Amino acid sequence: LQSGNQMIDILLNGRLAAAKAAGVDVKIQNAQAPAALPLSDADLCSLMLNIIDNAVAAASVPGLEQPRIILDLRVKGSFFVFSCENTCGAGRASLKRGQGLGLKIVENIVARCDCLMETERAEGTYKVTVAIPTD
Repeated sequence: LQSGNQMIDILLNGRLAAAKAAGVDVKIQNAQAPAALPLSDADLCSLMLNIIDNAVAAASVPGLEQPRIILDLRVKGSFFVFSCENTCGAGRASLKRGQGLGLKIVENIVARCDCLMETERAEGTYKVTVAIPTD
């Protein structure tokens, strides 16, 4: 992944390599990001890593047919839009104690940093889209 943002590239490439090693197919639709974003490095790391870690965990559940993660990173108008879609099992029954906090962390960052977020769940897939203002 080479998006134009060094921090995002470092964060995602390590996690995506781990996903591939776990047998999860990774597809990158677009890889375009601004060189800098108005988030602190800590917020950007927490946001991206929680989304990716959740996706890898959900797509790595045993028994899923064709486990995959689809990433889409692009600049649209005055927003950087990051979308992560993954295969997943039904419901939240597979969560262990202490799991599931990542989305709350993402929601807190989104609210605090004036970003936008949308989640979508369909049969066997889950998608998170975050729009970060570029200025």
